[in-house]
Amino acid sequence: MSVTLLQQLKETSDPRGTAAVIQRALDAGGIIEVPPGTWTITTLHLRSNTTLRLARGCVLRAHPNLDDYPKGEMGHNKDRQPFHLLWAKECENLTIEGDGTIDGNGMAFWDEPCVELRKRGLDPIAMGINPCYDVDVPFWRPKKQRISPLIELDRCRNLVLRDFTIHESPGWTVHFYNCDQVRVDGITIDNHDFGPNNDGLDINGCRDVVVSNCRIRGCDDNIIIKATKDARSSERITVTNCILQSQCAGLGLGAETTHAIRNIAFTNCVCEPVQRPIQIEMWEPGLIENVVISNLSGTTLCADMPERLIYLDIQQHRRAEPILGQMRNIVISNLAFTTRGRLMVTAQDGAQIEDVTIRDIQLTYPETLDWPTIIAAHRSNQNSNFSPLSRGVNSVLVADNVNGLHVANLSANFSAVKPGMPKMHAVWCRNVRRGFVDCPRLTASAPGHPAIQQTNSDLQVRSIG
Repeated sequence: MSVTLLQQLKETSDPRGTAAVIQRALDAGGIIEVPPGTWTITTLHLRSNTTLRLARGCVLRAHPNLDDYPKGEMGHNKDRQPFHLLWAKECENLTIEGDGTIDGNGMAFWDEPCVELRKRGLDPIAMGINPCYDVDVPFWRPKKQRISPLIELDRCRNLVLRDFTIHESPGWTVHFYNCDQVRVDGITIDNHDFGPNNDGLDINGCRDVVVSNCRIRGCDDNIIIKATKDARSSERITVTNCILQSQCAGLGLGAETTHAIRNIAFTNCVCEPVQRPIQIEMWEPGLIENVVISNLSGTTLCADMPERLIYLDIQQHRRAEPILGQMRNIVISNLAFTTRGRLMVTAQDGAQIEDVTIRDIQLTYPETLDWPTIIAAHRSNQNSNFSPLSRGVNSVLVADNVNGLHVANLSANFSAVKPGMPKMHAVWCRNVRRGFVDCPRLTASAPGHPAIQQTNSDLQVRSIG
């Protein structure tokens, strides 16, 4: 089959023609092995009972001209006509595997960073560019149309993604939407460090998912579990043995949480670096429960501050009415990180995060930061924006509106922090009920600075410092 396919591919240089050759093989079903070579293509529509195998040396490269891509509804969203490179809808028994590469050709779908415009004496704001891009970090800007997600898997069952590499996705990389029985093993996602919205794996409304042995790099969320309004609950999902790198979140839940997200396990991952290794946030009503995160190591030292090692937050985001979500039964343990950030467990007034355990965590601080100033200058929606009394606090652990907080064996090493740097409390809490701290190696960052600050809380301290 591959010999015939190779002959057919060599006979066409047109990306639509190349895609048509591979599409005919996919339509016939079975195992389709794409041979070595760089093959520029438009959209491929994957089929049930099919294995797309990328041979070593094979590169499927996204054609840069979207005018040549098929038009019409692809995926579940009828309000837009997205572009994808690989697309499957309601398929069963589908595998993508091999030692080859899928190249998203991201640079073809982005505009240069505002930093580069200013170097040439141009004013991005005067040019009408969204001011969120007018920063000193070299984020690329998405063009009006681009391929995203690069791979869209819509309501599929028994999916396997194994061993191949994805390079420079123009937007989201792989989107699993309402899929069941998914295995992702040994893939590499090598996206641009400052590419726009280039999430690695978006797992949305999916059930029975195992992600293992992957290496994921990018600017946005590496692995994120969602439950959007048009999807369903996400349940029974595990991520293990991955190496992550991101200017955003490494392992995340939310922020879209219209439906429940429950029974999730993240374990045995390295972050090198990740700005927010653990992120669980709710911008919508819904439920997040029964989440276990353990055995993570690395650093949060990224170019774009502010860092947060742990970020749990409930807020109403852009909704007019404060109908807030529920988050409960979260266990985070066995972490070792170099960081300048904080552990944030915050809920907007009117909500509570319930039953959180944080234990066996060792932090090394090379320096401390002036969080009130940093937060005031930062425009992100992911800074506990509806918790105004806690979001800018200088403390290792910040807890606001928590019912049931157990902190044990959390330590922070401040030996490298120079005199005169901002001082940090060990624990700051507000509206904490059933709180318990047992951390004999946790201190404030400077002698004489209060270790614990609490307001309207019943925090019990067995040991600190």
